[in-house]
Amino acid sequence: MGTVKRKVRCGGKSMTAIVLAGGRGRRMKADKAGLSVAGRTLLEHVLGQLEPYFDEILVSVSSGQNVERRRRSRPGRPPRIRIVEDESPNQGPLGGILAGLKAAANAACAVIACDIPDIDVSLLRSLARAAGNAEVAVPVGPAGHFEPLFAVYRKSVVPEIEALLRNGERSILPLFGRCRTTALRLDDLSWLRNLNTRGDYESYLRSLAGRPAGKDAQRRLEIPVGGRTTAPRRKKGRPAQRPGRARRP
Repeated sequence: MGTVKRKVRCGGKSMTAIVLAGGRGRRMKADKAGLSVAGRTLLEHVLGQLEPYFDEILVSVSSGQNVERRRRSRPGRPPRIRIVEDESPNQGPLGGILAGLKAAANAACAVIACDIPDIDVSLLRSLARAAGNAEVAVPVGPAGHFEPLFAVYRKSVVPEIEALLRNGERSILPLFGRCRTTALRLDDLSWLRNLNTRGDYESYLRSLAGRPAGKDAQRRLEIPVGGRTTAPRRKKGRPAQRPGRARRP
């Protein structure tokens, strides 16, 4: 018999997972969600990793995008995965996050891009803990680059996202300065790979063969950034980290 997985929670409360699957895949020159990984689609590959840890999972897609046929419901079980569409076209991942947050039943949501094929649940738990005292919890690498598409967002940021979109902003980074944001600094973000190009995809498929069962946990340090939080004091002799650019979807 398999062991029961402990759900990811924020402040002791249930969370929703929002999988962003509405990208156009310009650099990949293909719909990323439908890429084949180990006999199923990339979207199914990601959802399969998330299902044991979340009672509600939303798949955020572009208006009119059809992904329902890629996901089959299990007989005798109620659907736990719902599709939500962007309210307006061409709003990028910020619009997808907005649609997911509005549809979510829970106050805190783990947002994951479907082109991040390996889900580090321990990192999600760390982000969920950090979000207990913040509105956004986001990983940041040693060079100061954020990974906003593997992060935790609270529904309370919806008005700020709407304001950014009304002003024509499509980048996620300005949101961090408008709300209480905590960054989780990781010693190495290279393992948190995303599949942007055909080369990335082919390299990932090759890596699946013979890979170890688990990954060593990354050392994490919570650092408040932006918004109304107070930045921590640096250790003497250590250079300050400057906010980096988020990757383009």
